[in-house]
This record gives sequence, C-alpha cells and structure tokens, in this order.
Amino acid sequence: MTRDPVDILDRGYELIWRHDDAEAAFRGVAPEFEWIVPGHPEGEVRRGAEGAIQFFREWVEPWEEFHVDWELHRAGPDRVLAVVAMQGRGRESGAPVETRLGQLWTFQEGRAVQMVMYPDVREAFEAAGLRR
Repeated sequence: MTRDPVDILDRGYELIWRHDDAEAAFRGVAPEFEWIVPGHPEGEVRRGAEGAIQFFREWVEPWEEFHVDWELHRAGPDRVLAVVAMQGRGRESGAPVETRLGQLWTFQEGRAVQMVMYPDVREAFEAAGLRR
C-alpha cells in the first residue's frame, strides 16, 4: 500500500526540523532522487539521499538559532508543494533572518523522486499549478 505523499512529507519535515534527523527523513527517497536549487552557487542539483542530507547540513550550519514551520498543499496525486517559513539568528553575526520559500516535491510509487526549491512562494504556487 502506497502512503499519501502529504503524510510522507509531513513526517519528513517533522524528522528534519523537530528531531534533527535528516538521515531518517530522507531514508525513503528514490535512489535517483534529485534535490534541485536553481541558481545555487555550488551547483543546482544534489543527487540521492546523501546529496539532500549534505545540502541540509550546509543550510543549517551558519545558524545559532533556527526555527522552521511548514504548510503542505496537494498539487496532484504525486506532487506536493511545501511552503516553508524559516526564522533564525546568524551564528557569527547575530543578525535575525526570516524567509519563506517553496519546495515542490514529486513522487513516484510512494517515493520522492525530486524536490525543486523556489525562493519566491508565488512562483512555487504557479509551478505547482495552484492558486494562492
């Protein structure tokens, strides 16, 4: 029985952002999984669970405090848009930062095969074919 992609993602975000367990969160992704961040200076695509976990570790490293909330929007039977709100304080600068971004996830046979990040939430909704 295939689990609902919304449930899979909600559990994954819970593991990452509430329990700091990226390994468990990405354990069920497809071997060919792609974590895509357009325009990222160190390369736009990370592959497999290890690539996504590495990106996650790099993302949170510069923060002293970091809190994340998310909302999930079904964008079809195999696509889910996550709107992620992040608040943090820089480890070295102490500067507070708040941001919102979109992450459009695609699933096949109950496993994540791709995530595309959008810094503009409105653009993420458009890419997902959803109205805000």
